[in-house]
Amino acid sequence: MTEALPPIINSPFFLLRIDASETVLLGMLFVTSQPVEGFYRSRGKLLEFDLPGGIPESWPKLLQALNLEDHEDKQSAAA
Repeated sequence: MTEALPPIINSPFFLLRIDASETVLLGMLFVTSQPVEGFYRSRGKLLEFDLPGGIPESWPKLLQALNLEDHEDKQSAAA
């Protein structure tokens, strides 16, 4: 039997291993994010938002969807 590689990140949610593939990592992130998404979706707080362009094109649309004004300080937060 081969010796197991040590985890590189020890988290209460999962162990990230050196030998984990991108597919495995994406699967782990998907599984651990589902309870959070479900929590906000069940309370009507989850906003689905399409981001077809980069930040400069999408930031004003996101602020509008969130009913926020487009202040200079909010614009700089995206950069």
